[in-house]
Amino acid sequence: MFFVYGPIYCVQSGLGETVAGLLVSAGSGAVMLCPFWGWVGRRWGIRKLLMIDYAASAVATIAVAVVSDSPWVGITFFLIAAFVTSMIDGASNMLFLRAVHPHERTEMTSAFVTFRDTSQIGPPGVFSALLTVFALPAMFVAAGVGMVAMAWYSRYVPRQY
Repeated sequence: MFFVYGPIYCVQSGLGETVAGLLVSAGSGAVMLCPFWGWVGRRWGIRKLLMIDYAASAVATIAVAVVSDSPWVGITFFLIAAFVTSMIDGASNMLFLRAVHPHERTEMTSAFVTFRDTSQIGPPGVFSALLTVFALPAMFVAAGVGMVAMAWYSRYVPRQY
């Protein structure tokens, strides 16, 4: 969402392509924090990390829609969302490793890859359907609602065994 709709937001808001490129570059820098988030997850728990991340991402993403009339404030919320969403990358594949017993991992890898591929196709399909009916801010609200759902589902992350 960030790499596609962030630049669209910038251009539609009148900030231009240069600001769009700067937004994506700055937001991509948050990925450098992944080792730190991995350490935080090991220290305080992946479940808590993901619940906080998804909730904070939801707030920041919905805030982009709320302040869509103020593009610079929206850019700020985009960057906050990119920063906290880097926590998901820090969790990496821990959810798969916890959900599947070690002796089942070989067989379950194809299911995990299918899930990853579906997650790459599903949200853009939903967003494109929304954009045929609603303006761009509605897409940010839908993404935020999805993140709220993920925060709720994070309660069920299996404990480490």
